[in-house]
Amino acid sequence: MTTTKSRKIFKTIYLAGLTFALLAGSTAADAQNRDEQWEFTLGTFYQFSNDLEFEGGTTAETDGELGFKMGFGYNMSDKFAVNFGFNYDSVGYNANVIEDDGDSSRISGKMDNWVLSVNAIYHFSDGPLTPYVGAGIGWTWVDTNIPDGLPSTGCWWDPWWGWVCATSYPTKTKSAFFYQATIGLRYEFNYSTFMRFNYSSQWLDFGNATSTPRYDVLGLDIGWMF
Repeated sequence: MTTTKSRKIFKTIYLAGLTFALLAGSTAADAQNRDEQWEFTLGTFYQFSNDLEFEGGTTAETDGELGFKMGFGYNMSDKFAVNFGFNYDSVGYNANVIEDDGDSSRISGKMDNWVLSVNAIYHFSDGPLTPYVGAGIGWTWVDTNIPDGLPSTGCWWDPWWGWVCATSYPTKTKSAFFYQATIGLRYEFNYSTFMRFNYSSQWLDFGNATSTPRYDVLGLDIGWMF
């Protein structure tokens, strides 16, 4: 990742945080008691680039990318919470694929990632500003957008356009279990609105990888308690 791109990413996250703060209100009231409160969050994240190695010699380099996330959670007390999350991003990659006969080919493109996770959270303080840590597990689905079979064409009747036909291609997909650890900082602006800044590491269980790939993720959320 180049220095220019790094500056753009962190500037984007900084501006997003500033915007969220202005929307939530620049003055903070005493925090609402988190105990037995539900919460909903929307946010953005930046997944850092990574190099992957697989059995047989295939390698892949993934780009750093911004993504979208949302979640909901339940605060069992002022300090303990359970969060459920959904993340999506589209990541550029360059791969060197080793075929069964030993030949290699270069593939470049974008893969779509969908992630579902559940996390246990511990807040160190019951005040409006609190650091926190978390740990969780999840499942990720990856669509490489690489054709993996013959195309198929389907037609249907549209009341406006008449008969419409479209051709689609099956693509190579993969899914994997992962576990993660998170550190973060949470600030509650008022009785219902809060913001979180967090850093997570995710370890993916790809069966044919030569090691356990690790992805580092920087995130920013705006949330509401109810």
